[in-house]
Amino acid sequence: MKQAVIIFIKLVLPLTLTGCGYLGLYLANSLTHLDNYTAIENIAYGDHELNRLSVYLPEHKSSRQATVIFFYGGCWGGCETLNKEDYLFVAQALTAQGFNVVIPDYRRHPEVKFDGIMRDASHVVEWVKAHIAEYGGDSNKLFLMGHSAGAHIAALLTLNETYLKPSTYQSIKGFIGLAGPYDFLPFTDDYQLIVFGPVKNYPNTQPVNFVDGTEPPLLLLYGNDDSIVKPVNIESLTRTVQRKGGHVEAHRYDGINHVAIMGALTIPFQTHQPILHDVVAFVNHSLENR
Repeated sequence: MKQAVIIFIKLVLPLTLTGCGYLGLYLANSLTHLDNYTAIENIAYGDHELNRLSVYLPEHKSSRQATVIFFYGGCWGGCETLNKEDYLFVAQALTAQGFNVVIPDYRRHPEVKFDGIMRDASHVVEWVKAHIAEYGGDSNKLFLMGHSAGAHIAALLTLNETYLKPSTYQSIKGFIGLAGPYDFLPFTDDYQLIVFGPVKNYPNTQPVNFVDGTEPPLLLLYGNDDSIVKPVNIESLTRTVQRKGGHVEAHRYDGINHVAIMGALTIPFQTHQPILHDVVAFVNHSLENR
């Protein structure tokens, strides 16, 4: 059995993670049993069947008790049908570092438009603020994280403070975006015209438009081989935050594409790629300085 795992790690997983599909992410979850954490699954944060989240607690808790809320992508429902169980490897990677992790499902296109997606995301964060202490977390040490469309969602929650109650917003200590779209007008896909419509609302869907320099620190991660999200997104947001006097840290990685940036959080690559290290360093530094 051990030899089979080694062959999988060395040969099969790298091929799927550097490809253009999400097969590698699904395969990666088969390795999460190699580490220990406690999962409390399918907690309701709303009335809809997709208004469910799972809480993952580390075996060895950090004294800082920070909680990372991770939003997955999938084009806001326009290109992939994903769910929170597809990202167990994210829970494993972060709980192994002593962080609590929350991964929600949420409604998406075509069932709802942009405002419905953001309403669910806001309710997730408010639920965590109200309840994470019941699971041993510190409700004043929250980090928002996401990949692709999930990074867009988390970025808007971080930059546009009107989505959250003032006390909840003050608890956000940082944002971590992996391959996120932050400045992507004009839209290039037909489904985006529907999701983000009507036209008068388009500017409100762009995270870059809400930067004022007072937002929590941002960590922007991007693979230089990404063919899905254009590099202008990370470049534009980085420049805007810097110009406004805010705190932003941007990392770009050679040989990493849109999917592989998530694959770097799986067990085989956690120590071979700098991405998890950069995430952990950012969280720890943000806690020390806020």
